[in-house]
Amino acid sequence: MIPSPTWTVVPFRDRSVDLLRSLAITLMAGANLVPFLLILPAPFWLRVMASVAAPLFIFLSGMMVALSFRMKKHASSYFVCRGGIVILLGALLDLLARGVVPFMDCDVLYLIGISLPLSYLFLKMDMHGRILVFLSIIVLTPFMQVFFGYSGLPLQIPLIPVLSGTALPAGNDILSQWLIEGWFPLFPWLAVALLGAQTGSFRWQENGIRSFVDRNFALLAGGALVTGVLLWYLLPGPAFTPYGYVELFYPPTLEFLLCITGLIFCLFIIADWLLTTGWTLEPLQVLGQCSLAVYVVHTFVIELCVQPLQLRVSLPFYLVAYLVLIAGMTLLAYGIRHLRLRLDNPPFVTRVFIGG
Repeated sequence: MIPSPTWTVVPFRDRSVDLLRSLAITLMAGANLVPFLLILPAPFWLRVMASVAAPLFIFLSGMMVALSFRMKKHASSYFVCRGGIVILLGALLDLLARGVVPFMDCDVLYLIGISLPLSYLFLKMDMHGRILVFLSIIVLTPFMQVFFGYSGLPLQIPLIPVLSGTALPAGNDILSQWLIEGWFPLFPWLAVALLGAQTGSFRWQENGIRSFVDRNFALLAGGALVTGVLLWYLLPGPAFTPYGYVELFYPPTLEFLLCITGLIFCLFIIADWLLTTGWTLEPLQVLGQCSLAVYVVHTFVIELCVQPLQLRVSLPFYLVAYLVLIAGMTLLAYGIRHLRLRLDNPPFVTRVFIGG
């Protein structure tokens, strides 16, 4: 038995996706604040919460390809242009916010930018081809981690010394960062985006949303989560903390990927159910509708305002600062929504940045 469809009206908006995007960007802000503010070590519960943000963000970016591909009928050029804009934003963040040489490793925006056209090509394949590609990435990942090695320290090359004549790393070192060693290397994170694309093609059909509130689907998602947690507990991996980032996926193990996949689907079930209860969740939905803009702005705030202060505070003070940051991001999201509603057919770049 498959979940029964729940039809919506045009203009199409999946409010559950908005909720989960809001959750992703909210958790990511907390995770990115840790290295610059919190006295380490971070408590385990905080490390777990931080580890949810990026996988969920990447998964949802893949889902949106399915929406644009199946329902809006966009061609390949759309995904290439959209992906290029996301990659350009990632490069500008490296240059202007972090002060490092761009493209030295595969950060999250680089991964998402690359995954958009690749997810489009993935959805053009038949089901057997999709399964083969997805499983190939998953199976090859541990072998590549062994072959290339995993240092747990992505390349962060300061820009000023390079401009003064310092040599860049060798090409094979940079390639290794993009394939397996960087913040979000193609192996295995591309598989997460592709799984999102496949999930989107299942969820969105004929201008409708297929609800995930279903007993059989819940058993499958819960089973994957429980199995992943048990395997991850038995084989946790090294869980490095590069540059003070405390997520538990450095490196991403197959056990972690199974766990996080089950959790993502469980979160979808919860989000779908919440929206049937009549709860007012507008602030979260608004925040999720412009997650890219919020991500860019929060990165500038942390890198240019928090990091130069060189503060280290205890957990309670960190949580207060985190809540202040979230409140500011929410106000920004409302401002962006007000702007978006006033714009009449804004340019493509603007739509990508502030949301459609």
